[in-house]
Amino acid sequence: MKVLITGATGFIGKRLVQRLLQNHIEVVCTGRSLSKLDHYIGRVNILYLDIRDKEKVEDVFKKERPNLVFHCAANTTNNSLRILRRTNVQGTKNVLDACLEAGVDKVVYLSSISVIAGNKEACLNDCLPYKARNRYGRSKIAAEKLAREYRKRGLEISILRPSLVYGERDYHKVSLMVRLISKRLIPIAGRGENEVSLTYIENLIDVMMIAIDKKSAYKGTYIVADKETISFKDLFLYIAKLLEIKKSWFLPDWLVSIFAYCPFVGGYAKVFLENNICSIDRIKNQLNYIPKISLYEGLRRTVDEHKKRYKLKRNY
Repeated sequence: MKVLITGATGFIGKRLVQRLLQNHIEVVCTGRSLSKLDHYIGRVNILYLDIRDKEKVEDVFKKERPNLVFHCAANTTNNSLRILRRTNVQGTKNVLDACLEAGVDKVVYLSSISVIAGNKEACLNDCLPYKARNRYGRSKIAAEKLAREYRKRGLEISILRPSLVYGERDYHKVSLMVRLISKRLIPIAGRGENEVSLTYIENLIDVMMIAIDKKSAYKGTYIVADKETISFKDLFLYIAKLLEIKKSWFLPDWLVSIFAYCPFVGGYAKVFLENNICSIDRIKNQLNYIPKISLYEGLRRTVDEHKKRYKLKRNY
């Protein structure tokens, strides 16, 4: 089997490459920052690819003829909707068109919980209608709708919706949170009772590997998250404990509410005022999947790696 990965240079893509190699699968890595894959030279085929370039995407797919494609490439910022759509929507269309033309057997499309995060239900599930909170979520809704359309055209597509992904070698939201907590620069918002669902990177990769052969993975959608949820208060306190530093400080509810309506920081403040949990019942029932690594073990591994990488020191 030959597997092609778009976005192989990203946090998720690189970990997927590692797991595929461990399973002795032929891998074609595509992306834009190819230097991030230097340690895989000689073990995988590494190709520059910007999925916004339709002709280049077609050329690569025709030449490589992969059996399966993991479509991980995406713009995860909250830039203008026009910029986001170029990569997340038009780029996805370019990839799916190329898959049809090259006779690709299966596609595993990495969507996002953001496509339903705007719903007000206490616990998000796969049966909820599309509703986004931000521009990124709206671009992912359009991309996921494309994936559903291409299913009707005969392309087998598995649609996975991970919640916020974290883990070792992460450079994004949870990584930033750990560093800010280590310097006591980020408070617990209000009472911190609102809960969140996270996805440890190795649990997500487990699901992506299951999707290679599991027929039921190519019907409907699947939320991916750790088995446990955690309140923001407990999350901050647990990270502080792992870092061996003073406990985070609290920001009063009334002040958090004010920040929620301020430019630039409002979107971030609102996150701490709402529950962000989701149900993994469907993936458990349909794919027989139970996360192997607990939220607390995943956080411990993540924080331990951050302590070494950033030389974070105790702050008692």
